[in-house]
Amino acid sequence: MTPRTDRGADLRDLAADVAEDPAVADAWLAKSFTDRVLVVTVEPDAALPDGIRERLAASGLRGANEVYDSDGPDPSGMGTAGEGRRHRFVDVRTRGEYQSYVVE
Repeated sequence: MTPRTDRGADLRDLAADVAEDPAVADAWLAKSFTDRVLVVTVEPDAALPDGIRERLAASGLRGANEVYDSDGPDPSGMGTAGEGRRHRFVDVRTRGEYQSYVVE
């Protein structure tokens, strides 16, 4: 069962704030099988601003490559999408609290 907290609303608000940065094309909250993930797409010619990475870290979000021990020079980079570059950040405060399916 999904925990009832305001964490999801807080993260959606954070995504909306991040999306207002001029270098950011879009930002939204998603769920993986067990985690909340904030996805940020930056404009093709822009890098993810350091201030955003720091702000997300202060809110308990870490780069998915770092959290999942994936290879890559960027702790959050997940490649290109359309005309931008995507980054994903895992909510480490609620990591593992969700289940998308049950196997018996």
